[in-house]
Amino acid sequence: MAKQKTTKRNAKSAKGDKLGIRAKLFEFKREQILEVAEKLFFERGYSATTVGAIAEELKVTKPFIYYYFDNKEDILHVLVKRTMQRNIDVYEGVDIESGDPVEILRALCERTVKLVIEIRTSIAMFWREQNIMPESEKRYMHEMKQKHDAQLTRVLERGIASGEFAVADPKLTALAIQGMLNWIYTWYHPKGRLDADEIAGKMADLAVKIVSAR
Repeated sequence: MAKQKTTKRNAKSAKGDKLGIRAKLFEFKREQILEVAEKLFFERGYSATTVGAIAEELKVTKPFIYYYFDNKEDILHVLVKRTMQRNIDVYEGVDIESGDPVEILRALCERTVKLVIEIRTSIAMFWREQNIMPESEKRYMHEMKQKHDAQLTRVLERGIASGEFAVADPKLTALAIQGMLNWIYTWYHPKGRLDADEIAGKMADLAVKIVSAR
């Protein structure tokens, strides 16, 4: 009886391992499609990139692509969601309601700069293609941007209330800081004078000066 139970447990374990491997393989192939699609969207433009072009770049058939995604718009949707989620993670990783507003502002700026540098190709593609993106994607991106602006504004308001920041218009100041940080994707170069960490620190210093922190 004990031997039968052991055999069943082993069978279940083996089945679970196979399912785990399948899931990892599925995600790996899906990620490959996303990487190539993003590259082609950036190089050729979203409208000029077909599912066939993505398949050709991967050296697979179109049915292979359709096994993982419904269509080209579905691929774009996943890319947008993934990029915006990483932006959300920047703010969720910092408690904006407690602690020193100066340190919170600095942390948000440094985290944002490093992310912008890391995903600069995605950002460039989204900004360039935003006019032809589906309305649902544009609306989602706009909502997320408004949320982040509001969160940064909240940090500035806390700093003003505590007397640490001298800012007349926290909403406008938040937009100015966000613009300064998010625009880095247009001029950053991997072989430039400063590396990502150095740029993040210097941009955080600038943000702190903008709010005239004590």
